[in-house]
Amino acid sequence: MATAYKYRSTAYALMLFLSLALLTTPCATDAKVPVQDPLHEKLEFLKANLERYLSHSVAPEQTPDLGSVTFEAVSFDTCKITWKISTEFSNNADLPMRMRDMTLMNRVTLNLSSIDAARTRIYVMESMKQRNIPWSLALQLNTRSGTPGFTEQMVTTIRGQVTRTPVLQERQFSFFFNLRDQRIAEDVSKALADASALCRSRTQ
Repeated sequence: MATAYKYRSTAYALMLFLSLALLTTPCATDAKVPVQDPLHEKLEFLKANLERYLSHSVAPEQTPDLGSVTFEAVSFDTCKITWKISTEFSNNADLPMRMRDMTLMNRVTLNLSSIDAARTRIYVMESMKQRNIPWSLALQLNTRSGTPGFTEQMVTTIRGQVTRTPVLQERQFSFFFNLRDQRIAEDVSKALADASALCRSRTQ
């Protein structure tokens, strides 16, 4: 009887030991934490900040509602990115008749590897600033020679009538920030330069 009890005790202790060992041993199937793709990080930063800082009312808050500007990051998943900037004017009597109920939509596609980071600059559009337009801080991008550049198409809608311009290839494009957002414009400029370098390295 004592032998049987001793056997059961030994077996129980062995089972307990094995259970504890299984609990404290890392599971071989546990997935490792994936390393964040640096390009993905840059694209997520650009998407979030461009949509936040480039979307605003047409006029300063203290003036009547004249409409709104909306930045949409249509595709920010690869080196080839696409965005859309829409300006919707209201029916406010302070607007010229030809601008009332008008929407301007500019759709732009760019391969980030085309950016010439050395020629990127941030400056104040003095003519706009003198007219008390807060969004006078320009982040000007240029593309390297031999690259496709910016592919743009403008669509104008006036009271339901839609007009599309021919698709254009441009060497230069500017984002307009609020004058108080100098720091974020600089951060966006750096992120674009970093993303461009990453994209070029992947094609070499």
